[in-house]
Amino acid sequence: MQEQMNPQEAYQSIPVSPDELYANAIQEDKIKNIISQLDPENQLKEIEMRIRGYKKNVFTHDWEKIDPDSPEPPKLLISRFISYLSSIMNQNTTQGNLSDRQINALMAQAINYIADELDGNSAIYNLDGNYTERTRIGHIMLNSMFFTLNRSLNGQEAKRMWKAMSLQDNLTNDDKGKFSEALKFWK
Repeated sequence: MQEQMNPQEAYQSIPVSPDELYANAIQEDKIKNIISQLDPENQLKEIEMRIRGYKKNVFTHDWEKIDPDSPEPPKLLISRFISYLSSIMNQNTTQGNLSDRQINALMAQAINYIADELDGNSAIYNLDGNYTERTRIGHIMLNSMFFTLNRSLNGQEAKRMWKAMSLQDNLTNDDKGKFSEALKFWK
């Protein structure tokens, strides 16, 4: 009598072509790349580098000083602003369900805080009379915050994540592990 295979075992024993393995690896890398770009922690690191006066080289992905002769803002300024932004730009926010009124209220608070911080501490930050630099720093912060908050408008990003996670039910066990690993920072 011949032993019958469980359908799951039969599926897993079918050899996979190198082309399929390559396509799966490419797809997995794309998912990881997208998720890393959406991770608020990565965005905060980028904001810090931009405030410090660096830009990312699109070819090498290295950070390069825009003007090697210009001094970086003081560490106190950077740490205060990153601390402030991290209270807003996090997974609780992006996975939230904010209305346009709530986003506008948060943006109004941020505008007031940033203006007060830059104007009130301009001497400490060596920004007295340097309105262009104050504006540059303010725009970096406000634009980043605005786009992060917009991701939570009416729960858009949370809905997308749940939809993507429901796709996970249709994957094989091996694919589920890879997909879960890519999404681990949302856990």
